[in-house]
Amino acid sequence: MHAQDVADKQAIRDLQNYYSASIDAGQYDNLDEVFTVDVIADYGPAGHNEGVAAVKETCRNALEPLTAVQHINGNHIAQISGNTAVASCYFHVHQHREGTEGGDHFEMGGRYDDELERRQDGWRIRRRKLTIIWSDGNPDVRWNR
Repeated sequence: MHAQDVADKQAIRDLQNYYSASIDAGQYDNLDEVFTVDVIADYGPAGHNEGVAAVKETCRNALEPLTAVQHINGNHIAQISGNTAVASCYFHVHQHREGTEGGDHFEMGGRYDDELERRQDGWRIRRRKLTIIWSDGNPDVRWNR
């Protein structure tokens, strides 16, 4: 593997982790540094989004009602082809909402599948698909039923 490939894979891994840390901290404007302006993001049951503003709004609406949230990413894979890449990583998210009838905790595991492009200011995700593989706990914590 060439040094540039290693650097690119690390930059993509950092970008995916920066996304999770940003949304956990409620810093949704950081997503301007993660996605292209015209990103297409399929968040499954949370909705289909076109544009970074829509992604920020979906994340805000999903996470602000929670008392606490923590995304953990792993098993990062990236294939680089010039100025484009396809990448994926697993996620495990813990969600807590105090006072939820039926229990305060919900967690999910799944995968992000991303298409990226290299810009002058670094890698950006231009397409994202979230796939939920499993969940446990009280879904009313997450889905605000």
